Amino acid sequence: MIAFIIVEFLVDWFPKIEFRNNLLIVIPYVMLFFGATGGMIGVASLAGKRWAVVTITSFLIMAVLAFVQRQVTGM
Repeated sequence: MIAFIIVEFLVDWFPKIEFRNNLLIVIPYVMLFFGATGGMIGVASLAGKRWAVVTITSFLIMAVLAFVQRQVTGM
């Protein structure tokens, strides 16, 4: 998660690069995003089974909505 935050700052906030139109940059970025977010499932599972289920459900909803948004907007 820390690596994703650092990459997010270096790519999106600091130099204000429009990288979302370049597939060579956006594919590793999305992989890192889902990896970091998916890693939070492990952290939530340390709090108990209920939180793991809530986190997994939220992750799956987020993943579906991300691909729906990509399909609708074309970006």
